[in-house]
Amino acid sequence: MVSALIRKLVPGVRKMKDSSQPVSAPDRRAVGSICGACGIFFNLLLFTGKLVMGILTHSIAIVGDALNNLSDAGSSIITMIGFRLAGKAPDADHPFGHGRIEYISGLIVSLLICIMGFELGKSSVDGIIHPTHVDCTVSAIVILIASLLVKAYMMFYNFKWAKIIDSSAMRATAVDSRNDMISTSVVLIAVICTKYTDLPIDAYIGVALAVFILYSGINAARDTIEPLLGTPPSKEFLDRIEEIVMSHEAVSGIHDVVVHDYGPGRKMVSLHAEVSAFQDMFYIHDCIDNIEMDLARELDCEAVIHMDPIDTKNKDLMCLQGEVREIVKKIDERITIHDFRMVPGESHTNLIFDMVVPHDVSSPEKALVQTVREEVLKIHPNHYCVIKIDRSYV
Repeated sequence: MVSALIRKLVPGVRKMKDSSQPVSAPDRRAVGSICGACGIFFNLLLFTGKLVMGILTHSIAIVGDALNNLSDAGSSIITMIGFRLAGKAPDADHPFGHGRIEYISGLIVSLLICIMGFELGKSSVDGIIHPTHVDCTVSAIVILIASLLVKAYMMFYNFKWAKIIDSSAMRATAVDSRNDMISTSVVLIAVICTKYTDLPIDAYIGVALAVFILYSGINAARDTIEPLLGTPPSKEFLDRIEEIVMSHEAVSGIHDVVVHDYGPGRKMVSLHAEVSAFQDMFYIHDCIDNIEMDLARELDCEAVIHMDPIDTKNKDLMCLQGEVREIVKKIDERITIHDFRMVPGESHTNLIFDMVVPHDVSSPEKALVQTVREEVLKIHPNHYCVIKIDRSYV
């Protein structure tokens, strides 16, 4: 039903031949709004049914599950607002757009989940201290089973469209629906068990449910905080960048790749492209322009490329660069070098280059530099290394 509604109301999605095609920003915003509106409707429906049944049966767990659905409705509202605000065009105060608002809306949803878990925990503990009788009725069981089916459908369509439009907020909503299925299943078991025992199983289940909700909320918060703080791009994205850039014959290598994520569909990519120092400058400049346009078209990003001229005809230089590469690989296979230059003199020769060291390499920078210098001097006694340490941003 939801997918049919989206394809009917969103023209761009209707024209898509398969789910791997990129979705435009306006269509993406429309999909998020429709899924959010459907989420509000389903969750309010479940909240009303469960609240009435929880009050009639005196079940803390059912009332807690109902309140969880109410928080989900609020989460859907926040997600809708987040999609709308994130879709605003860049302006003078926010030249990179407002895409990160989607992450903030996901964080607010996570905090609401944590609050609901805390409140349910309090009422459940009170239920253990002051137990009340829970009535197990057919109506209560029917409503809980119906809730399971509705939440299964919500999980399905949120996961499906989150993947198509690459939305962390919708992915969090899908995970929340999956968690609701688990919690409702536990409540269903608790309600049935109360028929066969006088123990306050309902309240104990409520405590377990509260812990589960809190855990889910904390995990969801972490997933939205990380992109706000700045996380490295996926390997697939980096591989695609390298594939596009290296498909041009003028480029012999790339390094210093940096990806800034300002929200879905708002990535800024910068990199250094190694080119022959003996090619015509206007030809190279035209190639770089074409690569920037290819990256923008294929990856929906803004790309800036710096040209690094390489002396490809100096065999001695290429040989020395290969030797230094082998030396740094023996220290750590992940360490790389670039911008390798040789400045010969009467008494000695300087080898000037940048060395990219992963963040989790334990050796101090000074020790790494000293090790490389000593190893080079063993091979070439009059060659001195001038090394700049770089840290990878990907």
